[in-house]
Amino acid sequence: MSTIALFGGSGRTGKRILQLLLEKGHDVRLLSRHPINELENMVEIIGDATNPEMVHETVQTADVVISALGTDRDRVLSRFTPLVIDAMKQHKVKRIITVGTAGILKAQDSNHYRFQTKESKRSMTTAAEDHARAYELLEDSGLAFTIVCPTQLIEEPSTGNLIITQDVLGTMRSGPVSRDDVANLVISCWENHEYIGHRVGITTES
Repeated sequence: MSTIALFGGSGRTGKRILQLLLEKGHDVRLLSRHPINELENMVEIIGDATNPEMVHETVQTADVVISALGTDRDRVLSRFTPLVIDAMKQHKVKRIITVGTAGILKAQDSNHYRFQTKESKRSMTTAAEDHARAYELLEDSGLAFTIVCPTQLIEEPSTGNLIITQDVLGTMRSGPVSRDDVANLVISCWENHEYIGHRVGITTES
């Protein structure tokens, strides 16, 4: 079994990732701002993902890093990503899988991000810009990264009709995707050494 440094594990997608990891018998080091019910095989570290000491403490004995951190107006991802890259290099951790957004996939007809083109239906780009910055930092880091990039996330169970593609979105008529499916894909990318050095689009057909 492995030890996973998990960031964003108290969020709606992160909780599903945490549950899957514990069900599989892995040890999890979870950084969270607020206490949650500590579970077997889980070490909870109370702190902030933009605090260098807390990030290093979370990563220091890990075999892999998984992050489901979201973003906000304070550009959390742009601040967190350099810290986790530094911690991983210091503690010789090579593999990281994060949850991003479909907006940072490559557009179908250009080298722009989707959020920079008419492919994206969102008018606000602040969150996508933060995710894009995190991607660019990981791409330049030399680490074995994968970014899972879903379209609209829903709480409903999986429909099973997934479209999973490398670096671009697999359809121009994208639909919502279950958080359960995103969590499963994160674990699969790690366990099967898939999509290293790539963004992964995950969506359904609308």
